[in-house]
Amino acid sequence: ACNHAHEHSHHHADARSMDKKILKISLLMTFSMMLVQFVYSLLSNSLALLSDTLHMFSDVFALTLSFLAIIAIEKWQDHQKTFGYFRLEILVAFINALTIILSAIFIIYEAIEKLINPSNIDAKTMIIVAVLGFLVNAINAFMMFRGANLENVNMKSAFLHMMSDLLGSLVVIIGGIAVYFSGIVYIDTILAIILSLLLLRWAIILLKQSINILLETSPVDIEEVKQALLLNSKVEEVIDLHITQITNKM
Repeated sequence: ACNHAHEHSHHHADARSMDKKILKISLLMTFSMMLVQFVYSLLSNSLALLSDTLHMFSDVFALTLSFLAIIAIEKWQDHQKTFGYFRLEILVAFINALTIILSAIFIIYEAIEKLINPSNIDAKTMIIVAVLGFLVNAINAFMMFRGANLENVNMKSAFLHMMSDLLGSLVVIIGGIAVYFSGIVYIDTILAIILSLLLLRWAIILLKQSINILLETSPVDIEEVKQALLLNSKVEEVIDLHITQITNKM
């Protein structure tokens, strides 16, 4: 049993080491692309591109927190804190979700402003930069999908950031092409709102999951567990039963 526990612990350590490596590469690539997108979103006057840049900023924040959470878990486990700092993963996922929600609300506000006061857009620049952003996000998402432990809520939140930003880049590309050929600048604004609503939906799901764990909501049906215990002939009565989880897998 001791050997099994050691192997299980070693497996988790290997998974976290791989997660850390993937996060480090993704963080560097995303930060670089974010700076490029921010400059060109201002130059092209595209709100959809700016909204994607803001989400990239939340990605950088999310990836940094996820990276620091793994380091904390590796370094700060001792005899007093028998679970180490595993709860940090849930706290990080909670903060990540909040940053996406705030970014999305800001974009919707800006989009409404732009619908009232429309302005010209450099669609060609918008398309080129969005394609570059799409490639960076695609590489990051692929790395996480193939190599990361996506059962871990911390890595899952980072992966969701990448996937939503990948979709965002695709939306901006389509919007840029539509604006370029039609000259209708409202397309950019409407796409920015659609992107924000999608971000809100994903973030709320993640927020609910994180809150349930932080508030120690039972991960299973307690009544079912009680009935299973009572099937044992040696158990006469289950007076009080509490079930909680430290992370989504513990």
